[in-house]
Amino acid sequence: MSEYAKIDTPPELHFYIFAKSTSVLFLGYKMKKISKSKIVLLCLSDFSKGIFTGMIANYLIYFFLPTSSSGIEVRISQGYILFGFLTLIGLIKAVGHVIDAFTDPIIANWSDKSKNKRGRRIPFMRCSAIPYGLSAFLIFCPPVQGQHIINDLWVGVFIWLYFIFYTMYMIPHGALFPELITDHKRRLGAYGISAFFFVIGSALVYTAPTFVNIFKNFGISATAGYQITFGILTAIGIALLLATAFSINEKEYSECKIDSTKLLPAIKSAFKNKHFTIITIGWLFEFTSMAFFQAAIMYYVTILLGLPEKDAPLILIISIICSVALYPFVVALSKKIGKKIPLLSALIVFIIAYLIIFFGADWPFPAMAKGILLSVLVSYPFAALNIIPNAMLSDVIHYDTITTGTNKEGIFSAARSFVTKLAQSIAIMIVPSVIAIGKTTNSSVGPLGVKLTAIIAAIFCALSIIAFFLYDDKMITKFIENYKHDEQPPLPEELEIQ
Repeated sequence: MSEYAKIDTPPELHFYIFAKSTSVLFLGYKMKKISKSKIVLLCLSDFSKGIFTGMIANYLIYFFLPTSSSGIEVRISQGYILFGFLTLIGLIKAVGHVIDAFTDPIIANWSDKSKNKRGRRIPFMRCSAIPYGLSAFLIFCPPVQGQHIINDLWVGVFIWLYFIFYTMYMIPHGALFPELITDHKRRLGAYGISAFFFVIGSALVYTAPTFVNIFKNFGISATAGYQITFGILTAIGIALLLATAFSINEKEYSECKIDSTKLLPAIKSAFKNKHFTIITIGWLFEFTSMAFFQAAIMYYVTILLGLPEKDAPLILIISIICSVALYPFVVALSKKIGKKIPLLSALIVFIIAYLIIFFGADWPFPAMAKGILLSVLVSYPFAALNIIPNAMLSDVIHYDTITTGTNKEGIFSAARSFVTKLAQSIAIMIVPSVIAIGKTTNSSVGPLGVKLTAIIAAIFCALSIIAFFLYDDKMITKFIENYKHDEQPPLPEELEIQ
């Protein structure tokens, strides 16, 4: 008889012992193994996510708070409209995340409890793919020329709809990774593919100024040029969202135990997992730091480096190419020594990059050389941060499923989604106000303010290091590995029998 069976075990291990002693079909171990081609199809949606997230993160502020040299027509109310600090865009995003606070866990809980014959995740993805893409595009298409309250309302409504449909698609999509791919090393490779597609989608968005410049040469305005460019990108994004949603039959690879827990108890249960709480806090700070970089990148290039807008894509694409080239290295290193050290080192490099942004603008080097130096430096953080935190969270979800016997991937994915959008919201609220520091009468953006965004981002990055340092990566992966090989793993600290 197992030594676990001789003692009074905590409830969290009841399912674990039952599954081990009776060879229950669990976690898909005896279901059909998902093929590499299906994993690639699953990851295609991340290309779309890169497109739409890039449109919002990189161009929302730049499009609606344009510089005088951009040629973009001002369409919404400018200046501070609340407490002498919040801009309209910041207020709209803040309200959007209040909506998110409700929709993320609700949709996650619906997905976890779904009894649809096509599965718990795929039906949500199929019905939300088109509105998700369209809402992102329509944000940039306010109908009235010049500043008008109709445009203010238009932008607000479609940003809020974007959040809702993003949630409806991406939370179920994110839940499929730990649900369908049960080997933690194979899952790390899958997140490498996912990150590759996300970055390539983001890179495509970074080329927007190049296409806008081409349209300008044909007499098309900058505003219309961005709208046409985003329209083309939206069509590509929607096509790939649908490709994922209609190419995978989740029932073939996983027959999970339905989690019938009600919403509030499910959220409470997720945050009882201390490993999940640590990752969530670390992710919030890391995403906020990254969101600052994305929101201010066009200003780094045009204001601090003094380069024309058309040169921005070159610097960004160099960063993307170097980042993608490092993906195999990041995956291999994480498999060999664990995920924690590569992640912490990436965050340290990111802090160095932010300090260079703050102090390096006045260095006596050619502007393009400084831009290329920065793009190469951030490539390793981009590679590591796009892969490792996702893999860590999937490990924690897998660990939780083993120890509790229920599949709550939706709730965990909801928390991840909410943290991502909360980070973007923090950046959207703070960046427009900070970049205005030191502005002149001829511009709405000041060089000092742009530099300060880098310092604030570095602080968030440092807080992320503290949080991720507390994560016990070795214990989690060892527990999962032993379970997979039908061994008795050592009891995790929080489940030890006193």
